[in-house]
Amino acid sequence: MIQYYSRFFTLAFILMLLQMLIFDRVNLFGFSNPAVYLIILIVYRLTQDQFGYILIGFMVGFLLDLLTQTAGAHSIACVSTAFIRPVISRFALGANFDQPNAMFTGTLLTNRMLYIFLMIFIHQLIFSFFAYFSMAHFWIIFKHSITNTLFTFILIAATINLLQPKQ
Repeated sequence: MIQYYSRFFTLAFILMLLQMLIFDRVNLFGFSNPAVYLIILIVYRLTQDQFGYILIGFMVGFLLDLLTQTAGAHSIACVSTAFIRPVISRFALGANFDQPNAMFTGTLLTNRMLYIFLMIFIHQLIFSFFAYFSMAHFWIIFKHSITNTLFTFILIAATINLLQPKQ
């Protein structure tokens, strides 16, 4: 268990550094920034305790809010995504949602991709809403959510495919 958490927090530290130093400066179409730090929230074991997961989501969001000056949008989006992850995992992963490594083994590729897509889309929708904080900008929020979701999904799906243990 200690080995899992040490690898997990090392991955979290590296991804947050990459997010701040590289991916926050990438502007696809002039406004789309990938959120690769969501790998932290996606690959956390589904069998671990929910409170610890929500706490990790808050800490990741809070640190990114402090360093990128987004006034709480990352924190709210990460905590909300962490809170509703059990519903997303039951829906997307099906009967295998309670396996320790359901993200890597025991589920179909389409189910894993659906899980990743839903986690990213919900996070990006909440993040965009709280970044703009106005329903008058509904189309801008929707446009940013869709483009950020697609761009982030491509990067995260490729990264998770590279990190997947070989069978």
